[in-house]
Amino acid sequence: MNPRRIGLNNEHRKLVVQSDQEVEAKNLKMEKEKVLQGKTLQIYWYLLTHNGAGVREIQKSLKISSPGTVSYQVDKLLNAGIISKSHIDGKYYVKEDIKKGVLGFYFHIGTFMIPRFSLYLVINILGFVGYIFFAGTHGDTFITNPGGILLLLFLIFSTSVNIYESIKLWERKPAKLV
Repeated sequence: MNPRRIGLNNEHRKLVVQSDQEVEAKNLKMEKEKVLQGKTLQIYWYLLTHNGAGVREIQKSLKISSPGTVSYQVDKLLNAGIISKSHIDGKYYVKEDIKKGVLGFYFHIGTFMIPRFSLYLVINILGFVGYIFFAGTHGDTFITNPGGILLLLFLIFSTSVNIYESIKLWERKPAKLV
């Protein structure tokens, strides 16, 4: 390692020695995160949820006023190395999956972006199904048992929180597609 950059790490108040490559990698990551805001984030979200798209398709789907605006935003994503353009069909494709800001609360399956809280909600629903199964097979002894009641209260609370958080995340998704 060729130490070149010396700076003060504010978090720990220590002198930090970094190579040029480490500094460049850190700056590139920060640049990628800065790019993903506003319309650029909406376009990135659109490309994540569709298997490639052209400028006109993005413009019509997101109801952006001009293709020039879309081209400008796409160029920002291209320059940051987040997307790439296919020379075969001229469409833009996601090159790198970024987990920044609101994107960090979603996981990507194919062309679907699913709030992470939805996964926790499914686990809670399976807990409810298990509770109903045990209540049906063991009758009153399970339902009147303090442990069973505590489990039911926990499932109600955690399911309610996960429903609320999933809805809030879905409302905050970057692309408001109509």
